Amino acid sequence: MMLNIPFYKNDGDGSQCMQVAMKIVLKHFLNKDFALEELDKLTRRKANRWTSTVQIASVLQDLGLNVKYYSKEDLEPYLEGEPFIRKHFGKDAEKILSRIDVPVMVKATKKLLKYAIFEKKALSLKEIEQHLQQDHIPMVLIDYNKIIQKKDFYQGHFVVLTGFDDQYVYYHESGPNNPEANKKVKKELFKEACNANGTDNDCIIVYGKRHV
Repeated sequence: MMLNIPFYKNDGDGSQCMQVAMKIVLKHFLNKDFALEELDKLTRRKANRWTSTVQIASVLQDLGLNVKYYSKEDLEPYLEGEPFIRKHFGKDAEKILSRIDVPVMVKATKKLLKYAIFEKKALSLKEIEQHLQQDHIPMVLIDYNKIIQKKDFYQGHFVVLTGFDDQYVYYHESGPNNPEANKKVKKELFKEACNANGTDNDCIIVYGKRHV
């Protein structure tokens, strides 16, 4: 099965995969167009920096979407900032710390904890597929180096899933390298990318427009 979901390229500074994912779901469910620069401001992302999942979850909720954020790790330890990140991510910590804005992440975590939209749980691929069958859109954090089968440090990448069949999952590959709508990836390879050190199995399920 395949959902008909808008596709956009990561054609800004190349580090805006989360903002592109936001742009996709905001267009799909609300029919609203957001520039990547506008989404940068809302998530407080600085040029060439990565965005943490907590930075976008509450913003999507604020903009009118009904979302649920899943992760295998509790959020509270992230309030410790750099010391926890070094302890938690081990060999990948240095690269992660060089790319994320720790004070912004801590502030976003504090904000998200005030929302009742987080659950400590690693969703299985089967559960993610069930959401797709209900027209919910899963947004998933992966290690892109696992997808391209490159043995290197963690390369965080955020993708919007669009469908699946018996052997493959499909997602919008926003780029910046080789952007492709409904990119086909073997399920076992995708699961490896989701379960890699650095991802915490982060997944945001977007259910649709939030009814206030």
